[in-house]
Amino acid sequence: MNWTLVLVGFSLAVLMGAALVSLLVAVRPEWSARRRRLTAAFILPAITLVATLLGILFVATARHGQSERIEDLAIAALATIGGGFTLLAFVGGLVGATLASLRHRK
Repeated sequence: MNWTLVLVGFSLAVLMGAALVSLLVAVRPEWSARRRRLTAAFILPAITLVATLLGILFVATARHGQSERIEDLAIAALATIGGGFTLLAFVGGLVGATLASLRHRK
């Protein structure tokens, strides 16, 4: 896999975490800063996890014909890549949310 894809994914997760925590400051000012950060950091990984599970479900239920032997490999690859990007999205979202929270505190 190309490292550029990982860097772009991390950068987008940081931007989304920062944007979501800024949105939550306006929408839910009664929440604590920690709750806003964690909520903002968990939204993109949740979306990524749902997309990964839908991809696995699609591969598992599709008619394969001659290539039925590769189904296990495809499911393992989807789970590995999806799990990695879910973790990357959480870390990036947490970094972005934390940096945006520091800016709002001043």
